[in-house]
Amino acid sequence: MLVEHDVETPMRDGVVLRADVYRPDTDAPVPAVLNRTCYDRSFSLTPPAGLDPDVATAAGLALVCQDVRGQFSSDGEFYPLANERRDGFDSVEWVAGQPWCDGRVAMAGRSYGGATQWLAASERPAGLAAICPVATGANYFDGWIYQGGAFQLGFNLFWAQMMTLPKMKSSLGDIFRHLPIAEPPLLDLRGPARFYADWLAHPSEDDYWRGISITRSYPDVEVPAFNVGGWYDLLLKGTLESYRRLRAEGGSQAARRRTRLLVGPWAHGSTYGAYPDHSFPAFEGKDEIDLAQEQIAFLREEERPPVRIFVMGENAWRDEPDWPLARAVEQRWFLGSRGALCERPPADSEPDTYVYDPADPAPTIGGPTSLPAAFMRTNSGPMDQRRVEERADVLVYTSEPLNEPLEATGPLRMVLYAASSAPDTDFLAKLCDVEPDGFSRILAEGIVRARYRDGYERALPVEPERVYRYEIDLVATSNLFLPGHRIRVAITSSSFPRFDRNPNTGHALGADRAEDLRTATQRVFHDGERASHVVLPVVGR
Repeated sequence: MLVEHDVETPMRDGVVLRADVYRPDTDAPVPAVLNRTCYDRSFSLTPPAGLDPDVATAAGLALVCQDVRGQFSSDGEFYPLANERRDGFDSVEWVAGQPWCDGRVAMAGRSYGGATQWLAASERPAGLAAICPVATGANYFDGWIYQGGAFQLGFNLFWAQMMTLPKMKSSLGDIFRHLPIAEPPLLDLRGPARFYADWLAHPSEDDYWRGISITRSYPDVEVPAFNVGGWYDLLLKGTLESYRRLRAEGGSQAARRRTRLLVGPWAHGSTYGAYPDHSFPAFEGKDEIDLAQEQIAFLREEERPPVRIFVMGENAWRDEPDWPLARAVEQRWFLGSRGALCERPPADSEPDTYVYDPADPAPTIGGPTSLPAAFMRTNSGPMDQRRVEERADVLVYTSEPLNEPLEATGPLRMVLYAASSAPDTDFLAKLCDVEPDGFSRILAEGIVRARYRDGYERALPVEPERVYRYEIDLVATSNLFLPGHRIRVAITSSSFPRFDRNPNTGHALGADRAEDLRTATQRVFHDGERASHVVLPVVGR
């Protein structure tokens, strides 16, 4: 292996980015893989791009690991996503033009490094041949910074702290609880962390978000993508959307035909090395996979099925011809009286009521999170929800034990008929697999902010006590409910600190202080005309 450190890459505006280059010890030009990261290109705990230099060079590839603008050894000012289209284009073309490169460049990387790939690909650099985005989003408003109109407070504060105060040793717990959320302690919102203030200043999907998202760019992407995600990844929605839409809208036949999808039972950041380094015990190690070799096979254009998914419960990998599965049939499971979850619509019954107090929110326990305590998986994934389900502000609906196995694989959504005493509030739904001993394993979680019930482009006033139909996106899962297990849906109004606490005031996001918080009385309906239900994509076996 030949290694060059701090190799300078000039951008079109004169700013210089720096990279490390690892390449086979040969005089012949080779294909290259470019990883552009904001997390330090040499960070020892995260092998670059899921390809460490030994693996890449052994496969006959050069590996270029570059710090993005304004990070670590690269010049310029860092502002999330703003410069990644142009800088990505310039970097790909620079790599393609090096004498040790044969002109073919792929990109790889996870999370932010996945976003840099999509943004560069949308600029159509001539040298780009393929991308391998791992655990990344598509719409950087919904499904990344926000979800269902709610601000992803825990992840956003954690990330802002990590990017601007990396040496801070104290817990973020007090910062999560601090109000107003627009004035977090320690973060310099006029300096390095000004992006956090901008995120709060744009609580609707406006031109700020459209300018950096890639959801309108799929026709401009002319290269295939190998999309990798996890059922417990908070960015799963973007991974699935990018696969589906590039297959349908990609700008070339190669993009439409060769794009692939792989989804395992992983949380954000747990697909680092030769296999998931943070595999959850529930899956018995059967989710092990050599991600680096999967990427290399994709870059070599080896024939593989378009989709490979891990079916939880059965704990097995399965190949599929596409996503979503065409053979999946939507099946509605209805909320009923006395906590029942039934396949048949309910008869007339009284609504269930609970009081949501933002001063005492229901806590986040597991699920698709990426919180600071979860950086090494300790509070994400398939955790037991019973401690939350015992709270008075959580409604729980559970099926009878299943006589036959039931597989749910595909997109999930909750249709909820509800009313609130407040001028704005949140409704949150969870889907769980309840084992015979009572362990309630979370599969998916979604939220809707009432003022954004009809879309994210503008907030709509909420009339207190009026019944509205809310559709909650729980994203997706693949799970086999085994005989003797039960299906459970939980309804509440908070998952803190994953989401910011809705203060129930209707005020502008981030303005409320502790003294402004007010309680809300929530009513959930399950009668003949307002039959709240979860929609499961059921696959026959």
